[in-house]
Amino acid sequence: MMKLNHIFQKLHKQNKGQNRILGFCIFLSVLLITSFSLMYYGPTVQNFLAQGGDTRKMANLLLGITAVGCLIFTMYASGLFFRYKSREYGIFLALGESKKTLKKVLFRELASITAVAAVWGFLAAIPASFLIWKLFETFLVSTREMKYQFGFDGFIVGIAFAMILCLLLGISGQKFVKRTDIMEILKTQHKTEMVKEIKPWTFTVGIVLIFVGILGGLALPSISAYVFHRRLSDLTNLFYLFSLAGIYLVLLNIVAQNRLGKKKEKFYKNMVSISMMRFFAKSATRNMCVIVLLLFSCIFAGYYGALYADSSALFDLTNSKGFALHYPAPEVQITKEDVQRTADSYGVEIKEFGEADACNFLISFKCRDLNDDMQYITVENSRSKYALFFSEDSYECLTGRKADVPSGTYKTVTPTDYKENIWDFTDGLWEASNPDTGRSLSLTNSGTLEYDALAAMSDPYAYVLNNQDYALLAEGLTEIHKEHLILFDTEDLSGSYPFAYDLMRQYVGHATDLSNHLGLYDAQEEKLATEQGHEYALAGKIDMSMDNALLLGDWKYAPAFVVVTNEMFMQTFCVYIMLSLYIAIITLTAAAIMSYVRSISIASDNRTLFENLSKLGAGKAYQRNILAKQLVKIFQYPAVLGCLIGFLFSSAMSWFNDGRYTGTELKTLALLLGFALFIIMFLYIVYRTALHKAEQIVGIRE
Repeated sequence: MMKLNHIFQKLHKQNKGQNRILGFCIFLSVLLITSFSLMYYGPTVQNFLAQGGDTRKMANLLLGITAVGCLIFTMYASGLFFRYKSREYGIFLALGESKKTLKKVLFRELASITAVAAVWGFLAAIPASFLIWKLFETFLVSTREMKYQFGFDGFIVGIAFAMILCLLLGISGQKFVKRTDIMEILKTQHKTEMVKEIKPWTFTVGIVLIFVGILGGLALPSISAYVFHRRLSDLTNLFYLFSLAGIYLVLLNIVAQNRLGKKKEKFYKNMVSISMMRFFAKSATRNMCVIVLLLFSCIFAGYYGALYADSSALFDLTNSKGFALHYPAPEVQITKEDVQRTADSYGVEIKEFGEADACNFLISFKCRDLNDDMQYITVENSRSKYALFFSEDSYECLTGRKADVPSGTYKTVTPTDYKENIWDFTDGLWEASNPDTGRSLSLTNSGTLEYDALAAMSDPYAYVLNNQDYALLAEGLTEIHKEHLILFDTEDLSGSYPFAYDLMRQYVGHATDLSNHLGLYDAQEEKLATEQGHEYALAGKIDMSMDNALLLGDWKYAPAFVVVTNEMFMQTFCVYIMLSLYIAIITLTAAAIMSYVRSISIASDNRTLFENLSKLGAGKAYQRNILAKQLVKIFQYPAVLGCLIGFLFSSAMSWFNDGRYTGTELKTLALLLGFALFIIMFLYIVYRTALHKAEQIVGIRE
C-alpha cells in the first residue's frame, strides 16, 4: 500500500510548475534584497553617505518599499501555490485523512521549498552584488576608493527579510489548513470575485484624486512656505493616500467594466474577455495597484539616479578659476612658490594667479526662521555670526573682474544662476562690525556678483565692499579674523589632475587645528551658544586626511580644485547613482515577475473556459485574441499608469522645489521619459513571454 508521503511526492512531481514559481519568487526576493543590502551596508557606500542625509533616507525608504513589493509578489505566488494545493488537500480530507497529518506534510513541503530557495538566494547574493557593482564601476568610475566591499550587516537584513517571509508564508499556510468546509476547498480554484456595478464616473474621480494627492503632498507645503510663510505639518503626506485611492478607482473601473455603452457591438464582441477579467476583479485590481506602486518607485529611483548623473555639472565651476583655496591667515600654508615648484615638477603652466586677504566681520542681517507655531518669520540677527568680506581691489585681484561698489553699500557674491531661497535674502545685510574694535558700518545692498568659488567660502553669503569702507572697517582687525586666498588657472585644466592631487595633499598636510572645522562652523555662533549654556552642534573636528572620502564636503576650508573636486564628488555621485539604479532594477524586476505570475494564474484558472470554447467551435485565433486581451491589461494599464504618475510626481517635485526648472532638471526629465519608454518596452517583452506560456497552458499553442 502506497504511503501518504509517496502520494504527495507523486503529486509534487505533477505540480512542480507551481512549486517552481513559488521557489523562484522566494529565491529572487531574497537575492535582490540581500545583494542590495550587502552593497548598501558595505564600508565603501557607507563612507560616502552622510549620516542623516537625504540620499540615505531616500535609499532606506525605497528599499523598504521594494522589500514590501517583494513580499507582496512572493505572497501572491504562494496564493497561487495554495490554490493548486486546495484540490489535492480537499481530496485527502474527503477520503478521511486527518487535517493534522495533512498539515505536517504540507508544512514540510512548504518549509523545504522556502529553505532551499532562501539558501540559494543567500549564496547567489554575494556574486550578484559583486558583479552588479563591477558593472556599474565599469560604466561610471573606477578608482581605489570605489573598491567593492560588502558589509556583513547586509546578511542581517537578508536574514530578517527571509524570516519575515517565512512567517508570512506560515500564516498563509495556517489559514489554508484551518478551512473546514471541504466543498469550499475543492472550489477554491474556481472561486470568482465579482464586484458590484462600477459607475463610469469612478474613472474621472480616480484621475482627479491622483492629481489631488500629488499636488496636495508637494504643492501645499511649498505654497504655504513661499506665499503664507508657514510650514505645514508632515500630515500633508497623507494627501498621497488620495493618489493611492485614485489609482485603485482607475484600475477598478478599467478591470470591472460591465456597461454596454454606445458601442454595443464592440461590447458583445469582447464580452468573454470582459467577463473573464470581472470574475477576478478584486484580486486583479489589488495586483495591478501593487505593480503601479512598484513602477512608481522604479521611475522615482531612476529620476534620482539621472539627477545625480548630471550633478557633476554643479562642480564644473565654469564661472571660477580652476584652483581656489582659502585658510586662516595665521596658518602656515602652501605659498605661491610651493604652487609654482609643484607645477614645474609636473610640467603644468600656471596662469592668472591671484592672491589676496579677506576679512571675517560680524554681520547684522535678516533671514527667515521657523517659530514654534510653524510659521516662517523674518528674524533680525545682530552681530550673530561671521561672514567673509572682500575689498574691490582684492576681489579684482582674485577674480580678474571689477566690482564697482559705491560707498556705503555692498554687493553679495552668489553662485552662477542663483535663485534666492526662502531662508536667506541677498539684500538682508544691514551692518558689518569689526569684532576686535567694535566699529560698525551701516550698509545697503547695491546688487550681486556671480563667482562660484568665492560664494562657497562663506555662509550665508560672501560680500564685497568699497575700498575705503573696507579699509576703515578692517583697521585694527587681528590676524585670527582674516583669511588668505589663492586662486589660479592652468593652461590645461583637464590634464592637470596629478598636479592638483599632489597640491591638495600638500595643502591638507599643512592644515592645523586653526582650520580643522566642519563646513558650516562659525566662531561667533559657538561663542553665543556657550554663553547661553548650550552645546554647539558644529564644534566637532573632522578627519584631516586624504583617505576621508567626505573631506571636501565636510571641511570648512576645503580647496576647490576643479579636477580633484569633480573626481571626488563623482565617486560620491556614482554611489548615489548606483543605489538609485539598483533600486530601480529591483522594483522593475518585482513588477515584471508579479505581472508574469498573474498572467500564468489567469491562464491556469481559465483553462476549463478555453476547453469549453474549443468544444463550442471557437478557433485558436479567437481564443488567442481573448487571452491576449486579458494579459495585455495586466501589463499595459499598470505600466502606463505607474510611469505616468512617476513622471508627474518627479516633474512636480522639481518645480515646487524652487518654482522653476533648471537646465539639469529638464535634462533629467528628458532622460526619465526615455527610461519610462524602456520600462514599457521591457514589460512588453515580458508580456510576450507570458502570453506564449499562457497559450501553452490553455492548449492553444503546441
